[in-house]
Amino acid sequence: MTLLRALGTASLLTLSLNFTAQAQEQNTSSVEPLVMDLLEVEWSAPSNRPGYPSGLRNAPVATDPNTGGITYLAKFPAGSQFDMHWHTHTETVVVLQGSVDITLDGKQFTANQGSYVIIPGRTHHAWLTHADGDAILLARRDGPPDFHFIEP
Repeated sequence: MTLLRALGTASLLTLSLNFTAQAQEQNTSSVEPLVMDLLEVEWSAPSNRPGYPSGLRNAPVATDPNTGGITYLAKFPAGSQFDMHWHTHTETVVVLQGSVDITLDGKQFTANQGSYVIIPGRTHHAWLTHADGDAILLARRDGPPDFHFIEP
């Protein structure tokens, strides 16, 4: 009986080790590790494109090689507004600094530092940065970036 238990335990251990090794092999990723210091970000030149907030600056963080979804930082000047628009893919946002008012399908919300926002694909939305300071957002798209502005 002891020999049977020992063989059973050895078999379970072998299966467990094989499963763990296979799981580790499957967890390989083409994404590189990253630690980013917000104080050392290299921002783009200020934007002046129609529909975008005047002075908006961006900094790319990463692109998902499987979906084409981008992660980026966006710096909105105090009092600026991003006109009503939508994207094909869901966008998630964390407010890292400042406060913004956001309209999501006609409903008004305020997102302060630390707030997490989910904007489902095709949701009409607009941003208004509070007048008392700039806002910095960390945004990620579930697919390639696109902008579709809504006529007022």
